[in-house]
Amino acid sequence: MNSISIVYIDDINDIILSKYMEKTYCSKNYRDIKKDYKEIQFKNSMSYEDLLRDNVVRSANVILIDNHLFEERAAHSGRFSGKQFKVILRKLLPFVEVVIITADETIVEGRIVRKHNSKQASDPNVYYDSNLACLLDEAIDEVLEFKGFAADLIQSLDVERMLIEKIQNSIQGNDSYDSLTTQDVNELINTFKELKRSVEQS
Repeated sequence: MNSISIVYIDDINDIILSKYMEKTYCSKNYRDIKKDYKEIQFKNSMSYEDLLRDNVVRSANVILIDNHLFEERAAHSGRFSGKQFKVILRKLLPFVEVVIITADETIVEGRIVRKHNSKQASDPNVYYDSNLACLLDEAIDEVLEFKGFAADLIQSLDVERMLIEKIQNSIQGNDSYDSLTTQDVNELINTFKELKRSVEQS
């Protein structure tokens, strides 16, 4: 059985969202996978380095993160901007899928879901089932697809062994994946695309 690690990161965890994730979403069967759910509180004293050194974050497959942590702030605040986070995530956690949870109606790009408001008439579980579950399922699909292609790559004789080792470390969240460069990631993605085309044509 495949296992997927889902991590919710927030400075003040939303109780309603936490309850939905733990009691409703993660209890539902999807593609016969085991959903391992954890939460991390991003405290005022923490920096993005602290967050990315956290073993739970490094081993995550899907990250659900509050948009508040993406806000542009002064460098001395210890918080990171959205632009910085995306660059860092691309470099250090290239296999992690991200879903953003926000109360900001102006944000429309990427996998975005609005937080359920207590003033809304809809039931929180119904709301998140309709608006969040599909995004999480989509993220899980991406993770499983990458894992499948990575398994094919590991068996391939046409890919440099050092790159394969970096890929394995990256997927497993090992520290050694820091050496995985942007060029490595791009080469990996292109290889995945070629594999996908070959599978679809066979």
